[in-house]
Amino acid sequence: MTQGDKPRWPAPPEPYGAFAVADSLGGVAAPLLAGFAVALIGLLIPGAESLRYPDAALALFALSAVLFLQVVQLNARARGYAVSPAQVREWYPDFDDPARQAVVAWELRHHRASWAHLVRRTRTRYNVAILALTAGLMVALVPRGGIGPLRVVAIVVFGLFALLELLELADRGLRGRRVPGLVRRIVHAAAPSDPPVPRPPYEPPPP
Repeated sequence: MTQGDKPRWPAPPEPYGAFAVADSLGGVAAPLLAGFAVALIGLLIPGAESLRYPDAALALFALSAVLFLQVVQLNARARGYAVSPAQVREWYPDFDDPARQAVVAWELRHHRASWAHLVRRTRTRYNVAILALTAGLMVALVPRGGIGPLRVVAIVVFGLFALLELLELADRGLRGRRVPGLVRRIVHAAAPSDPPVPRPPYEPPPP
């Protein structure tokens, strides 16, 4: 690095709490939901004779449990790359050396790219697992005999939630693809993969 050059530090995470959000998703929500899916399998097997599609429900619950466990594993790998410059400063007594900063900046850019890649895989698996779990609950509510109106309402509620989850996956998958603008707007309005951020009532300061 020549005199006057500045190291290219990675941009701050967007949003600032992205590290904490990813950690709560893979470290708290996914393990609990994986246990819930396994418990549903255990409850479903003894009462399979009363259901119309017990095998389909078991397959969906099994799929969701496996995907939630994969979310936990991917999140554990991603946590190793969730490092800020302030944390790195504590490890190197010569951090103020421009040569050291150039190396650390390159390492942090690599860490951020690795973290983002793992989190994308984590989030996709989490959404598919939620979709499978919701579809499994919907299928498990279908009885072998007659069905009452309130049971139909419960099935429809789970079906609508599964549809929203599917639309969220579609919204993320349509990014950067050549699709009709109307289709993209409808999908994003129905279930945005990222919530819209309201504009502040003031202009940001100049850089």
